[in-house]
Amino acid sequence: MKNKGVQYMLMSSLCFAIMSAIAKVLGKVFPSVELVFFRNIVGLIFIISSIVKRPLQQVGGRFGLLTLRGIMGTISLYTLFYCITHIGLAQTSTYGQAFPIFLAIFSYFLTKDEQLNRKQWAAVGLGFVGILLIFKPDVRIPMQHHLAGLNYAIFTALSFLSIRELKRYYDTRSVVMSFMLTGVVASIISMILGEWITDRRWDFMIGKFVMPQGMQWFWVLLMGLLAMGVQIFNTLALGAEKAGIVGVVSYSSIVFAMILGTILGDKLPDTITILGIVCIIISGIYISIKKESK
Repeated sequence: MKNKGVQYMLMSSLCFAIMSAIAKVLGKVFPSVELVFFRNIVGLIFIISSIVKRPLQQVGGRFGLLTLRGIMGTISLYTLFYCITHIGLAQTSTYGQAFPIFLAIFSYFLTKDEQLNRKQWAAVGLGFVGILLIFKPDVRIPMQHHLAGLNYAIFTALSFLSIRELKRYYDTRSVVMSFMLTGVVASIISMILGEWITDRRWDFMIGKFVMPQGMQWFWVLLMGLLAMGVQIFNTLALGAEKAGIVGVVSYSSIVFAMILGTILGDKLPDTITILGIVCIIISGIYISIKKESK
Protein backbone atom coordinates (compact mmCIF):
# COMPACT_ATOMS: atom_id res chain seq x y z
CA MET A 1 0.00 0.00 0.00
CA LYS A 2 1.35 3.39 -0.98
CA ASN A 3 2.05 6.02 1.68
CA LYS A 4 1.80 3.44 4.45
CA GLY A 5 4.41 5.38 6.44
CA VAL A 6 2.33 8.54 6.16
CA GLN A 7 -0.76 6.68 7.38
CA TYR A 8 1.14 5.25 10.35
CA MET A 9 2.42 8.71 11.27
CA LEU A 10 -1.07 10.18 11.06
CA MET A 11 -2.25 7.43 13.43
CA SER A 12 0.65 8.22 15.78
CA SER A 13 -0.24 11.94 15.76
CA LEU A 14 -3.92 11.17 16.37
CA CYS A 15 -3.05 8.85 19.28
CA PHE A 16 -0.87 11.57 20.79
CA ALA A 17 -3.58 14.21 20.43
CA ILE A 18 -6.26 12.00 22.01
CA MET A 19 -3.87 10.98 24.81
CA SER A 20 -3.18 14.67 25.48
CA ALA A 21 -6.90 15.48 25.48
CA ILE A 22 -7.58 12.72 28.03
CA ALA A 23 -4.67 13.93 30.16
CA LYS A 24 -6.06 17.47 30.04
CA VAL A 25 -9.42 16.28 31.39
CA LEU A 26 -7.82 14.02 34.00
CA GLY A 27 -5.53 16.90 35.01
CA LYS A 28 -8.51 18.60 36.63
CA VAL A 29 -8.53 15.77 39.21
CA PHE A 30 -5.01 14.31 39.24
CA PRO A 31 -1.63 16.07 39.56
CA SER A 32 0.51 15.97 36.42
CA VAL A 33 3.11 13.71 38.08
CA GLU A 34 0.44 11.07 38.67
CA LEU A 35 -0.43 11.19 34.97
CA VAL A 36 3.28 10.57 34.25
CA PHE A 37 3.08 7.50 36.50
CA PHE A 38 0.05 5.98 34.77
CA ARG A 39 1.39 6.81 31.31
CA ASN A 40 4.60 4.90 32.10
CA ILE A 41 3.34 1.96 34.16
CA VAL A 42 1.04 0.77 31.37
CA GLY A 43 3.83 0.90 28.81
CA LEU A 44 6.31 -0.73 31.19
CA ILE A 45 4.03 -3.76 31.61
CA PHE A 46 3.89 -4.20 27.82
CA ILE A 47 7.66 -3.81 27.40
CA ILE A 48 8.44 -6.34 30.14
CA SER A 49 5.95 -8.79 28.59
CA SER A 50 7.70 -8.36 25.24
CA ILE A 51 11.13 -9.02 26.77
CA VAL A 52 9.86 -12.18 28.51
CA LYS A 53 8.54 -13.50 25.18
CA ARG A 54 11.60 -12.44 23.17
CA PRO A 55 14.83 -11.88 25.16
CA LEU A 56 16.93 -8.78 24.55
CA GLN A 57 19.64 -8.91 21.90
CA GLN A 58 22.25 -6.26 22.56
CA VAL A 59 25.92 -5.49 23.15
CA GLY A 60 25.46 -3.13 26.11
CA GLY A 61 28.30 -1.24 27.75
CA ARG A 62 26.81 2.26 27.91
CA PHE A 63 24.73 2.01 31.09
CA GLY A 64 25.51 5.60 32.11
CA LEU A 65 24.14 6.97 28.84
CA LEU A 66 21.15 4.61 29.09
CA THR A 67 20.38 5.98 32.56
CA LEU A 68 20.84 9.56 31.35
CA ARG A 69 18.40 8.89 28.50
CA GLY A 70 15.85 7.67 31.05
CA ILE A 71 16.28 10.83 33.12
CA MET A 72 16.02 13.17 30.13
CA GLY A 73 12.97 11.34 28.81
CA THR A 74 11.32 11.55 32.22
CA ILE A 75 11.95 15.30 32.47
CA SER A 76 10.46 15.64 29.00
CA LEU A 77 7.33 13.78 30.17
CA TYR A 78 7.08 15.86 33.35
CA THR A 79 7.09 19.04 31.28
CA LEU A 80 4.69 17.57 28.70
CA PHE A 81 1.98 16.67 31.20
CA TYR A 82 2.51 19.87 33.15
CA CYS A 83 1.94 21.87 29.95
CA ILE A 84 -1.07 19.79 28.96
CA THR A 85 -2.74 20.56 32.28
CA HIS A 86 -1.80 24.27 32.28
CA ILE A 87 -1.79 25.59 28.69
CA GLY A 88 -3.67 24.84 25.48
CA LEU A 89 -3.19 21.54 23.66
CA ALA A 90 -2.19 23.27 20.42
CA GLN A 91 0.56 25.29 22.11
CA THR A 92 1.81 22.24 24.01
CA SER A 93 1.97 20.23 20.79
CA THR A 94 3.76 23.09 19.02
CA TYR A 95 6.43 23.27 21.71
CA GLY A 96 6.93 19.52 21.37
CA GLN A 97 7.24 19.77 17.60
CA ALA A 98 9.94 22.42 18.01
CA PHE A 99 12.41 19.71 19.04
CA PRO A 100 14.04 19.36 15.55
CA ILE A 101 15.29 22.94 15.94
CA PHE A 102 17.11 22.08 19.16
CA LEU A 103 18.16 18.66 17.85
CA ALA A 104 19.94 20.34 14.92
CA ILE A 105 21.74 22.72 17.31
CA PHE A 106 22.75 20.00 19.79
CA SER A 107 23.92 17.72 16.98
CA TYR A 108 26.10 20.52 15.62
CA PHE A 109 27.69 21.59 18.91
CA LEU A 110 27.70 18.38 20.96
CA THR A 111 28.32 15.54 18.52
CA LYS A 112 29.91 17.39 15.58
CA ASP A 113 28.23 14.87 13.24
CA GLU A 114 26.12 17.45 11.45
CA GLN A 115 27.04 20.58 9.57
CA LEU A 116 24.42 23.28 9.11
CA ASN A 117 24.54 25.50 6.04
CA ARG A 118 23.31 29.08 5.94
CA LYS A 119 19.78 28.13 4.93
CA GLN A 120 19.53 25.63 7.78
CA TRP A 121 20.78 28.21 10.27
CA ALA A 122 18.16 30.57 8.86
CA ALA A 123 15.54 27.87 9.48
CA VAL A 124 16.77 27.51 13.07
CA GLY A 125 16.48 31.28 13.47
CA LEU A 126 12.94 31.20 12.05
CA GLY A 127 12.07 28.52 14.59
CA PHE A 128 13.27 30.71 17.45
CA VAL A 129 11.24 33.61 16.09
CA GLY A 130 8.22 31.31 16.22
CA ILE A 131 8.97 30.38 19.83
CA LEU A 132 9.27 34.06 20.79
CA LEU A 133 5.95 34.83 19.09
CA ILE A 134 4.26 32.12 21.14
CA PHE A 135 5.98 33.36 24.31
CA LYS A 136 5.07 37.01 23.93
CA PRO A 137 1.39 37.47 23.12
CA ASP A 138 -0.50 35.31 25.59
CA VAL A 139 -0.18 37.18 28.89
CA ARG A 140 -2.92 34.98 30.34
CA ILE A 141 -0.38 32.16 30.57
CA PRO A 142 2.34 32.59 33.25
CA MET A 143 5.91 32.62 31.96
CA GLN A 144 6.77 29.47 33.94
CA HIS A 145 4.26 27.53 31.84
CA HIS A 146 5.90 28.74 28.63
CA LEU A 147 9.31 27.82 30.06
CA ALA A 148 8.00 24.34 30.79
CA GLY A 149 6.98 24.09 27.12
CA LEU A 150 10.43 25.21 26.03
CA ASN A 151 12.06 22.62 28.29
CA TYR A 152 9.73 20.00 26.83
CA ALA A 153 11.22 20.69 23.39
CA ILE A 154 14.81 20.83 24.69
CA PHE A 155 14.69 17.55 26.64
CA THR A 156 12.84 15.81 23.80
CA ALA A 157 15.72 16.81 21.51
CA LEU A 158 18.33 15.60 24.02
CA SER A 159 16.47 12.31 24.36
CA PHE A 160 16.51 11.79 20.59
CA LEU A 161 20.20 12.64 20.51
CA SER A 162 20.98 9.97 23.11
CA ILE A 163 18.84 7.39 21.28
CA ARG A 164 21.05 7.75 18.19
CA GLU A 165 24.06 6.58 20.19
CA LEU A 166 22.25 3.97 22.29
CA LYS A 167 20.87 2.13 19.25
CA ARG A 168 24.40 0.98 18.53
CA TYR A 169 24.61 -0.84 21.85
CA TYR A 170 21.11 -1.68 23.07
CA ASP A 171 17.92 -3.34 21.93
CA THR A 172 15.30 -0.65 21.24
CA ARG A 173 13.15 -2.12 24.02
CA SER A 174 15.95 -1.52 26.53
CA VAL A 175 16.06 2.15 25.56
CA VAL A 176 12.29 2.49 25.90
CA MET A 177 12.27 0.56 29.18
CA SER A 178 14.96 2.82 30.69
CA PHE A 179 12.72 5.78 29.97
CA MET A 180 9.55 4.18 31.35
CA LEU A 181 11.18 2.65 34.42
CA THR A 182 12.81 5.97 35.33
CA GLY A 183 9.46 7.69 34.85
CA VAL A 184 7.69 5.23 37.16
CA VAL A 185 10.32 5.54 39.91
CA ALA A 186 10.56 9.34 39.63
CA SER A 187 6.78 9.84 39.70
CA ILE A 188 6.43 7.57 42.74
CA ILE A 189 9.05 9.65 44.57
CA SER A 190 7.23 12.83 43.47
CA MET A 191 3.94 11.56 44.87
CA ILE A 192 5.57 10.45 48.15
CA LEU A 193 7.00 13.96 48.55
CA GLY A 194 3.57 15.31 47.69
CA GLU A 195 2.21 13.89 50.94
CA TRP A 196 4.29 16.47 52.85
CA ILE A 197 5.01 19.29 50.39
CA THR A 198 1.93 21.23 49.33
CA ASP A 199 3.55 24.43 48.02
CA ARG A 200 2.02 25.06 44.57
CA ARG A 201 5.32 26.41 43.31
CA TRP A 202 6.53 22.80 43.12
CA ASP A 203 3.50 21.36 41.33
CA PHE A 204 5.65 20.82 38.24
CA MET A 205 7.42 17.93 39.95
CA ILE A 206 5.47 17.16 43.14
CA GLY A 207 1.86 16.13 43.64
CA LYS A 208 -0.25 14.19 46.09
CA PHE A 209 -1.56 10.83 44.86
CA VAL A 210 -5.29 10.73 44.12
CA MET A 211 -6.88 7.28 43.86
CA PRO A 212 -8.84 6.90 40.59
CA GLN A 213 -12.52 6.10 41.01
CA GLY A 214 -14.91 4.20 38.73
CA MET A 215 -14.51 5.17 35.06
CA GLN A 216 -11.36 7.11 35.86
CA TRP A 217 -9.53 3.77 35.83
CA PHE A 218 -10.67 3.25 32.25
CA TRP A 219 -9.43 6.68 31.17
CA VAL A 220 -5.98 6.37 32.80
CA LEU A 221 -5.60 2.92 31.20
CA LEU A 222 -6.67 4.28 27.81
CA MET A 223 -4.20 7.14 28.20
CA GLY A 224 -1.38 4.65 28.75
CA LEU A 225 -2.48 2.49 25.81
CA LEU A 226 -2.63 5.51 23.51
CA ALA A 227 0.90 6.45 24.60
CA MET A 228 2.00 2.97 23.54
CA GLY A 229 0.14 3.50 20.27
CA VAL A 230 2.17 6.65 19.65
CA GLN A 231 5.43 4.71 19.95
CA ILE A 232 4.23 1.70 17.94
CA PHE A 233 2.86 3.74 15.02
CA ASN A 234 5.87 6.05 15.09
CA THR A 235 8.20 3.03 14.81
CA LEU A 236 6.10 1.53 11.98
CA ALA A 237 6.12 4.89 10.17
CA LEU A 238 9.90 5.20 10.35
CA GLY A 239 10.21 1.64 9.05
CA ALA A 240 7.93 2.30 6.08
CA GLU A 241 8.90 5.80 4.96
CA LYS A 242 11.84 8.23 4.95
CA ALA A 243 12.41 9.99 8.26
CA GLY A 244 12.13 13.42 6.63
CA ILE A 245 8.67 12.69 5.24
CA VAL A 246 7.55 11.14 8.53
CA GLY A 247 8.80 14.24 10.35
CA VAL A 248 6.74 16.50 8.09
CA VAL A 249 3.57 14.46 8.63
CA SER A 250 4.13 14.49 12.41
CA TYR A 251 3.16 18.18 12.44
CA SER A 252 -0.41 17.02 11.89
CA SER A 253 -0.47 16.50 15.67
CA ILE A 254 -0.72 20.30 16.07
CA VAL A 255 -3.89 20.34 13.94
CA PHE A 256 -5.42 17.42 15.85
CA ALA A 257 -4.48 19.08 19.16
CA MET A 258 -6.02 22.39 18.10
CA ILE A 259 -9.31 20.68 17.17
CA LEU A 260 -9.52 18.62 20.37
CA GLY A 261 -8.36 21.56 22.50
CA THR A 262 -11.14 23.74 21.09
CA ILE A 263 -13.69 21.02 21.85
CA LEU A 264 -12.42 20.89 25.43
CA GLY A 265 -12.68 24.66 25.86
CA ASP A 266 -9.24 25.97 24.83
CA LYS A 267 -9.36 29.41 23.27
CA LEU A 268 -8.23 29.53 19.68
CA PRO A 269 -4.71 30.99 19.37
CA ASP A 270 -4.64 34.62 18.27
CA THR A 271 -3.03 35.80 15.03
CA ILE A 272 0.46 36.35 16.49
CA THR A 273 0.48 32.94 18.17
CA ILE A 274 -0.68 31.25 14.96
CA LEU A 275 2.13 33.05 13.12
CA GLY A 276 4.56 31.61 15.69
CA ILE A 277 3.15 28.12 15.15
CA VAL A 278 3.55 28.50 11.38
CA CYS A 279 7.18 29.64 11.80
CA ILE A 280 8.00 26.58 13.92
CA ILE A 281 6.29 24.22 11.46
CA ILE A 282 8.16 25.69 8.47
CA SER A 283 11.45 25.61 10.36
CA GLY A 284 11.01 22.03 11.54
CA ILE A 285 9.90 20.77 8.12
CA TYR A 286 12.85 22.43 6.36
CA ILE A 287 15.39 21.03 8.84
CA SER A 288 13.86 17.53 8.68
CA ILE A 289 13.81 17.44 4.88
CA LYS A 290 17.36 18.78 4.50
CA LYS A 291 18.75 16.29 7.04
CA GLU A 292 17.06 13.45 5.17
CA SER A 293 18.41 14.59 1.79
CA LYS A 294 22.05 14.42 2.93
